[in-house]
Amino acid sequence: MGYWGLNLGQPLAKALLYSSDGHSERQALLSSGNIKAVLGLTKRRLVSSHGTHCDQQVEILTFSEDGGSKEKQFLMPPEETIVTFAEVKGMQEALLGSTIMNNIVIWNLKTGQLLKKMNIGDSYQASVCHRAYSEMGLLFIVLSHPCAKESEPMGSPVFQLIVINPKTTLSMGVMLYCLPQGQAGRFLEGDVKDSLAAAVLTSGRIAVWDLLLGHCTALLPPISDQNWSFVKWSGTDSHLLAGQKDGNIFVYRY
Repeated sequence: MGYWGLNLGQPLAKALLYSSDGHSERQALLSSGNIKAVLGLTKRRLVSSHGTHCDQQVEILTFSEDGGSKEKQFLMPPEETIVTFAEVKGMQEALLGSTIMNNIVIWNLKTGQLLKKMNIGDSYQASVCHRAYSEMGLLFIVLSHPCAKESEPMGSPVFQLIVINPKTTLSMGVMLYCLPQGQAGRFLEGDVKDSLAAAVLTSGRIAVWDLLLGHCTALLPPISDQNWSFVKWSGTDSHLLAGQKDGNIFVYRY
């Protein structure tokens, strides 16, 4: 059996396990309860946070190849509810989390120690951290802004790239990723992979950005009058998985 992926439903995190010949598969319950944030990590690991504030627990489960046996490790929780987790490209033993108070926290995965808490300002409330990159001692972080209001000069901001100096905790904006002129909608949910970002919008469309070029490169309208409900980049190539509430999933090649 092999570890294939994760699915977060009503407060459940599950893995889909499949045989090496691809002829059989089964689901395994990984975590349940008052889950606030969850993320599948490399090396068959799952990080999740349960509860809020003083009763919050942050744990990492490491699974065997067959999804059976597992090891549990606890990370030091911040005194704020965690909204999302993000791995750091270029720092294998680091993990980021974004909190409800617009702070970014960073852990050492070897020790479980909470290393830093860094405020990213109040320009956009309830910012969500999707991906982080380490370069020359700096952290470049891609955020989404579900509560951002449309600005006439810039359009509607959906994603933002910021840079943080972990030593000083100072941060500044690098680039704002907005919808093209004439397009409306706010962020509902999305995914970031390498230099590509995709988001489901309140308009029912999916928008795709090239983070290096800095602009929106594709807009996918709803199909059969069914708005999109989720979007996800595939793990091994540049395919985009787009889903609807009726259960239909479409695959696009970017």
